[in-house]
Amino acid sequence: MWLTLLYGCAGGAALLYALYRWVIPSVVQYHAGLALVWHDTIVEGLLNTLTQTTRPQRMLAAVQKNATRGDPRSVVKAIDQFCRQKEWAMNVGDEKGCILDSVVTEVNPATVLELGTYCGYSTVRIASLLPPDAKLITLEFNPHNAAIAQIPSLFLM
Repeated sequence: MWLTLLYGCAGGAALLYALYRWVIPSVVQYHAGLALVWHDTIVEGLLNTLTQTTRPQRMLAAVQKNATRGDPRSVVKAIDQFCRQKEWAMNVGDEKGCILDSVVTEVNPATVLELGTYCGYSTVRIASLLPPDAKLITLEFNPHNAAIAQIPSLFLM
């Protein structure tokens, strides 16, 4: 009886692991709607419940653990690494970030308005390229994300 229960649990765990790691990701890569449901509802919901933290909080923890104060590129690198190896997040990312960097460098603006900060990734990228007398204004509708986004900005100093 106990052996059957043990085998049943092990088999169920193996099936869930196979679904989580291979089957479901293979299916959702061909359908954007399924991918969104999978990542933002199922995976994020499970991680939020299991860790009692949100994705922005987990990303912030990765920044605090891996970034160096005064080195904005280390913040960008920590977030890129988190998003590549741990969890997907809606940040600019390293590929589009290079385009953003080149635009900011080329235009060299005196004032920048950023609409939607999320976790502060693009804010740090932009701020690190601005001249000292430039002004960066960033707006975030979600108060939870706004609070999280303030922390990576501290690594600029």
